[in-house]
Amino acid sequence: MALGNNGFNVIGALFLSQFRLGFIVFGIFTFVGVLIATLIVHEPSNLDETSTKKKEKFSLKNVKLIFPSWQIGRDYYLALIGKMFQGVGNFAITGYILYIMIDFLHRGNQTQSSIQLINMIMLIFGILMGLVAGPLSDKFKVLKLPVGLSTILLAIAALSLFFLRNNTGIILHALAAGLGMGLWNALDNLLNLKVIPDQNRVAFFLGVYNLGNTITQAIAPVLAAAVISLFGYSGIFIVSFIFSLIGGISMLSIKSLKR
Repeated sequence: MALGNNGFNVIGALFLSQFRLGFIVFGIFTFVGVLIATLIVHEPSNLDETSTKKKEKFSLKNVKLIFPSWQIGRDYYLALIGKMFQGVGNFAITGYILYIMIDFLHRGNQTQSSIQLINMIMLIFGILMGLVAGPLSDKFKVLKLPVGLSTILLAIAALSLFFLRNNTGIILHALAAGLGMGLWNALDNLLNLKVIPDQNRVAFFLGVYNLGNTITQAIAPVLAAAVISLFGYSGIFIVSFIFSLIGGISMLSIKSLKR
């Protein structure tokens, strides 16, 4: 995640003056990457499998059976809410980082180096947290607190750019967001596994949970565009702060995990 999201953004910034070439280069990366992923996963065919289950007609009652009530799935739903709000808070800024640098921070000729600096710091933290956060979480039996903290750090990162519109703000943003996303990517999936309400349907609940990645990437740019048109670029950081803060509070409100 760190290498893909941040490492290649460092490379991508090199193509700001040659964006057409950048589309070609990263189009090739994507095409080759999909082929490699397909070969590695090598999902076996299930055409020969037979099912003894009878097909059931669609009904509202069946839908209620699929998703547990709030009393049963409370912690799972809180984790899902946290995931959604964290995603919007994160992608609202990262999706517009180029325009934030040009139109809000007025970096001019320093736009490329600023984007590379942010993503390089986030890459370092992403790799570092990927190596140490998991073992430390296992050793000290902490999970909810670092995941909740990771989202709150994104809120702090948003405020740093809002108040400090200079190199210091950029560095503080990168440090807070890098540490936050590093912790999140390292521990988020483990937390979700801990709060799944039905261990016989782990794949289903993980699938719904991971929709948070897709949905938020679709919602965040639309929401950010609306905010920009109403309040200007400064509004993005307020939205990111509020959404990230709600995401962190949702994670910390989980009861089945003490810490």
